[in-house]
Amino acid sequence: MITSFLDLEVYKESFQLSLEIEEVLKAYPSSEKFLLADQMRRASRSIPAQLAEGYARRESIKDFQRYIRDCIGESNEMINHLLLSRHKGYIKKTGYVDELIERYNKLCKKLINLKNNWQNFK
Repeated sequence: MITSFLDLEVYKESFQLSLEIEEVLKAYPSSEKFLLADQMRRASRSIPAQLAEGYARRESIKDFQRYIRDCIGESNEMINHLLLSRHKGYIKKTGYVDELIERYNKLCKKLINLKNNWQNFK
């Protein structure tokens, strides 16, 4: 049963991903501190924050769905940033970029499911 945004699987997953992204960003070069790293930090943090805020507006399906759409957009943005990070060689751990991209892809699918079927989760 969902009694809070903390019960949402997509919230838990996005929060965990944001923590992992924070750790990954520590190894980025200082030249990216205010560029790619900052964009990634904002996008990854935005997803759980918007889920929390959107949950408070869940009585309005239209409002809640807008927050979910924004989360999907942030997830897609993270995939782009991860691809760029791989291209630039910022993430050294073998296979980790692919793992993160796959997790963001799965998160997107779950967010789409939540957006389209919110009434079933009440």
